[in-house]
Amino acid sequence: MKMKRGVLVVALTLSALALGSTPAQAIPPPPPGGDLLLVISYFVGDQIVGQRWSGCSQPPGQWGTTDGQAKYYFTPC
Repeated sequence: MKMKRGVLVVALTLSALALGSTPAQAIPPPPPGGDLLLVISYFVGDQIVGQRWSGCSQPPGQWGTTDGQAKYYFTPC
């Protein structure tokens, strides 16, 4: 019984480590110089389904959904 419990603990530990090791999506560094507007566009296939933006001393905003593949754009103010 203790042997089965030990094997179960090891299996659960290894599966938790495997799930936790998926890579995180990092925000790319902005290009050098000036104040920039960060625009995050969300795509499903080739169709844009939403956006979020912030910067340029303006309040942040968004429209649509934030599901899908995110692409980051840096636009000068």
